[in-house]
Amino acid sequence: MRILVTTGPAQPLWFPLVPTAWALRAAGHDVLVAAPESFAPVVHGAGLPMAPVCGPLQMVEVMGHDRTGTPIRMPRNHEEAHAAIAAGFGRLAARTLDGTRELVGRWGPDVVLAESYGFAAAAAAAAVHDVAWVRHAVGPGDLDIGEGVQAELAGELAALGLDRLPEPELVLDNRPPVLGGAAPGARPIRYVPYGEPGQVPAWVLADRHRPRVLVTLGTVQPQTGDLDSLREMVTALAEDVEVVVALADPLVERLGPLPSAVVAAGWLPLTTVLVGCDAAVHHGGPGTMMACLDRGLPQVVVPGKGKPLAEIARLARFGAVRVLPPTELDGPAIRAAVRTVLDDPSYRVQAGRVRDELAAIPSPADVVADVVALGRARATAA
Repeated sequence: MRILVTTGPAQPLWFPLVPTAWALRAAGHDVLVAAPESFAPVVHGAGLPMAPVCGPLQMVEVMGHDRTGTPIRMPRNHEEAHAAIAAGFGRLAARTLDGTRELVGRWGPDVVLAESYGFAAAAAAAAVHDVAWVRHAVGPGDLDIGEGVQAELAGELAALGLDRLPEPELVLDNRPPVLGGAAPGARPIRYVPYGEPGQVPAWVLADRHRPRVLVTLGTVQPQTGDLDSLREMVTALAEDVEVVVALADPLVERLGPLPSAVVAAGWLPLTTVLVGCDAAVHHGGPGTMMACLDRGLPQVVVPGKGKPLAEIARLARFGAVRVLPPTELDGPAIRAAVRTVLDDPSYRVQAGRVRDELAAIPSPADVVADVVALGRARATAA
């Protein structure tokens, strides 16, 4: 069976799909990834083939600029961020729609599997040969931005004979039970963290004399704003703990001189370094949050705009994370928050409970049969 897996050009969208794509491939199915041309190295790093659906494209282009290329004012609050994200994903769909539609027509997949925001894939699957499509969650807090996307895509949808985006025939939902579990009608699937392949640094498995804490703002946020808050966190924490900074290499120099207690500064896959960490400080990105929960690590979350605030708050009430609002962020506050999650054993106990919940959810290999059955049912009906 042919499975077309589509993704936007961003690791937080693609990484959650990799274990599922490989589960399908390992089961003997033909898997092809569709993404913008510039994302090829990331896809190839996962050992999968890719067909481009447009030329070079970075997420910051569609999130930070309108269709004419004019820069967009940065959102001032969570509500503005929600609307801006919807419009941005609508622009991404518009940029990739024609290429995705043509690829579906040429390659003839039995099923199209798209990450949560793969709206071009949804429209293309519906408009070409009536192909079934599967929506794959990328993590807790997948935003309900369909109406905003449809408003941005109205002209493109009308040209395809669609008045609105079609609904998926199967939803794979990786929300853990502590966050409510899979939505009604969705198929539960375990969140399996994926990181780009690479060598594990020697310090990760070496003995350490102080607690080691990961600090990251994810892959997208550092590109769209200043790094002052990250620099302040790293400098303050280095007084008490070893600090691992996970940041894209081109941005590291912008941090300036770093304290000697910073054991690494550069782009490091979380799956590589978390095994050597005792806690994490981050922006609330679903991928980062889930990778830490998968390791049973306590976390301090300084929520960025547009992040899943309700889910972060729920984890805080459960006792697995501590939340520090951005308005309260300074050196003493971050040091106190980190000391709390390191010294109070309840945070590690509760994070461990979530880790055990995740391990009990059906793995990507367990949902292969559902995806295949969908494709066969559509073929039989045709």
